[in-house]
Amino acid sequence: MIDQSLREEIQGYYSSFLAAKQFQPRYGQKLMVAELARRLTSEGGDTPRSPIALIEAGTGTGKTVGYTLTAATIAAAREKTLIIATATVALQEQLVLRDLPDIQQQAGMHFSFALAKGRRRYVCLAKLDAALAGQAPATSDFFPDEKLAFGVDQAPLLTSLLEAYGKGSWDGDRDSLSAVIDDPVWRGVSTDRSQCTNRQCSFFSQCAFFKAREALDEVDVVVTNHDLLLADLSSADSQILPSPEAAIYVFDEAHHLVDKARSQWSGFASKSGQSEVLAAASGLTQSIKEDLSTTSLGALLDGLQGFNEFDQIVADVQADLAGIFAILGSLEDEAEPQGEVAQYRFPGGWVPDELRDQAQYLGRVFDQLDVTLQGWRRWLEQSISSASIRQRQALEQLVPILGGFSSRFSAASQLWQLFSVGGSLEQSPSARWLDFRGDDVLVHCTPIAVADQLYDHLWSRCAGALLTSATLAVGRDFSLIATDLGLPEDVEGIVVPSPFDYQRQGRLRVPKMQEDPSNPTAHTNEIATLIPELIAEYRSALVLFTSWRQFFNVVDALPVELKARCLLQGDASKAELLKQHRARIDAGDVSYLLGLQSFAEGVDLPGDYCLQVVIAKLPFSVPNDPVGATQQEWVEAQGGNAFAELMIPHAALRLTQAAGRLLRTEQDHGVVTILDSRLVTKRYGRQLIAALPPFQWEQG
Repeated sequence: MIDQSLREEIQGYYSSFLAAKQFQPRYGQKLMVAELARRLTSEGGDTPRSPIALIEAGTGTGKTVGYTLTAATIAAAREKTLIIATATVALQEQLVLRDLPDIQQQAGMHFSFALAKGRRRYVCLAKLDAALAGQAPATSDFFPDEKLAFGVDQAPLLTSLLEAYGKGSWDGDRDSLSAVIDDPVWRGVSTDRSQCTNRQCSFFSQCAFFKAREALDEVDVVVTNHDLLLADLSSADSQILPSPEAAIYVFDEAHHLVDKARSQWSGFASKSGQSEVLAAASGLTQSIKEDLSTTSLGALLDGLQGFNEFDQIVADVQADLAGIFAILGSLEDEAEPQGEVAQYRFPGGWVPDELRDQAQYLGRVFDQLDVTLQGWRRWLEQSISSASIRQRQALEQLVPILGGFSSRFSAASQLWQLFSVGGSLEQSPSARWLDFRGDDVLVHCTPIAVADQLYDHLWSRCAGALLTSATLAVGRDFSLIATDLGLPEDVEGIVVPSPFDYQRQGRLRVPKMQEDPSNPTAHTNEIATLIPELIAEYRSALVLFTSWRQFFNVVDALPVELKARCLLQGDASKAELLKQHRARIDAGDVSYLLGLQSFAEGVDLPGDYCLQVVIAKLPFSVPNDPVGATQQEWVEAQGGNAFAELMIPHAALRLTQAAGRLLRTEQDHGVVTILDSRLVTKRYGRQLIAALPPFQWEQG
């Protein structure tokens, strides 16, 4: 139970915020504050429960204010760090640049905050110094992707970076630069964890990343993204963020978390990539000998365990790798064209025993190589402090090389180990598939379930957590997201009411149509005929498609005059298209945005910017998605109904996200038009309609 003084503190901040902003309290926001406070303080008492809240809060609820006021206050009282993690850069920037400063000022709260980023977002002074001295990164001799795209034309820019950093006018963060630096150039003057020499680096005391990292230890609130947080959790030791035991988490945009976790615990490799790394590794020992010998460090060779056997192991792995890719290559005849690649998916995620055995062996050997190089790296790192300046330079070049090989061997080991795991009938498999691109073969392995990983790394350890989004439940049922995320059984989701009057503000219509998507060509032709008339009813619209094929076919069929008024996904960045769209509406013109599912979220177009949302087709998952197809096969193998248990719920969530683009404020109004008659002709249509906001209904 929440302490009375803590309750009064939260209520005081909330009242101050409302008074300063001249807002009226929103019931949904108050309910969110109460539920979150109850959950985050529920570990004590007679019936302790998991301190995890699961809250669906739609647009207009004010969830950022609700969770910040509550979680920051409770985190401070419990001496924990509040970590707010989002899925998109846009929301991170909104939090740091607008929302958190506004809450501090208007609520009278006193908390500090910072944005956590990975090493690659910060300049590496060692690499920048070497680049200005005309030296390519030492790693570029072994890894082509590490070559610095640096020429005379880049010298003034890199010089200005060093000068700005030295003067303190730049903090070393790429995102705070006014100048634009091409990715290849930035990669040449930045580093990652595997190549960083940490405290042994000559520039450690001036390091931009470690200065930012040190600042994170001092702040009350850390803002980051799902990817960095999950990577930090899955590393052997936390590198950037506080440990789960010392943190209370807010996962905003939590509907992305399952896919982000799948990506984190997946594996990928290409035939060309692994072959090139092994070819480069075949010259590694000779290079180490030369570098150490020429700097009078030859005695260090005696401490490199497994040094003499390394070359033979690499040669053996090269032969074994060629063998497994020869077998995989034989499957190309069974692959199906998917755009620029031909794709072969292992049904049910199961691979033949011969392949599994070879993959298991490769996983072990790559792990052995990784462990060996980590040992060499530690041995050389600990020798840096006592080395001369010339010796130190040699060692500081060797350590990133070993780190680069180690990280690549670790990734290879992860891929082949994932590929070889057989599992059991009770355990969900991984989706495994191959992409054939020219002479190359790309191997993918992605777990269809990440519940156990999330529970072990996060939910069983954290001091508290909130998962929130506008779309988490199917109707009011949270079972799908709770199961996928591996949440403790006592976590109960709640849907807080929206402040919108959907019956008054919005309409939902399904025009009468002759065709449905069971006849794709005829359906596309019909919607191409309907769309010009429909969108012409309003001066703004967002039109959403489920496939590029349908998108292009409809766009090609649009009248020339209408096409000139349309902004098309792919013609410019999402941010630029939204900017152009707003400018047209502000100028009194008409403007129509056309795009795919990615435009169904993260698009905020209040008022006249979006008076109609047109959905061309119910957003069921595509049949060629390897992860979705494997997941459906596994559900069927367990005696379930994949269509009912997976496809309909996921379609309902996507449909709700798309429809949610219409109303962004309590003053908005408009119509959602769905050009798919299955919504009214199929039994599952009622389930999809029930999941949507309660708009005024129009049919025909």
